[in-house]
Amino acid sequence: MSASSRDPATKPDPRPLLRRLWFFGRVGLVLLAIEACRVLVHQEHWEVLTPNPLFSALVASEVFLLGFLLNGVLTDYKEGEKLPGELAAALECLALEVQGLGLRQPEAEVQGTLALLADFSESLLTWMREAGPTLLLLERLDTLQLSIERLGVWNPAPLQARLLLELAHIRRGVQRIDVIRSTTFVPSVYGVAYIGTGVLIVGLVLSRIEPFAESLFFIGVISLLLIKLLLLITDLDNPFGASQALSVENVSLHPVAHAAQRLRRVAEPGPTG
Repeated sequence: MSASSRDPATKPDPRPLLRRLWFFGRVGLVLLAIEACRVLVHQEHWEVLTPNPLFSALVASEVFLLGFLLNGVLTDYKEGEKLPGELAAALECLALEVQGLGLRQPEAEVQGTLALLADFSESLLTWMREAGPTLLLLERLDTLQLSIERLGVWNPAPLQARLLLELAHIRRGVQRIDVIRSTTFVPSVYGVAYIGTGVLIVGLVLSRIEPFAESLFFIGVISLLLIKLLLLITDLDNPFGASQALSVENVSLHPVAHAAQRLRRVAEPGPTG
């Protein structure tokens, strides 16, 4: 198999710029539909609501609700930003420790462990990009851990404990990513936010706001802010959604890709013992 086909870093990443442009395009289409409805309502004299201070209170309530959601999803997003770097560091520390064992104990069979480590790093990167089955990745991690356990015959107990600790960090990171992906932040609040945004926009469209040109401007601006923020919050709720076509804001997986590339180079030549 060629090096380019085995190297996960050569796989093209989704184009974030095009995704962001498409995101704004979708929001723009929704705004055009809202403005078209507003024009129709005005022409047909369907403006049945009169603006009053309660409208301002409704807008403020919706903004507060969206702020609550944004604060919640940003916590997981900021944690998700750290996980690829931590996983990459743990993988490379494992590789260096195993290589060091081969230097200290030439009779130690470290090449098979290095190959398993390189395979696992590529599987981890694929899993993070494409949201594959977590159980299969954990089984690969179990195989890697058993291989490292066998190195305890040659490895001093303190160094062996360091290897197992790095494996525990990797397992914890994988489980945390799986939980972030599968858990939606307070689904009932999401439902209230979507319903509230829809009702508020419908109310603005049916309101009697003069002059008409100003009503188009204010309805468009308020709708833009509410819809874009709501869609952005939904997207941020899963920072590892690169495999989803509509996902825009995802954490960078470059640390894991670069670690997998280096580990493959370490594993393929084979040490001479």
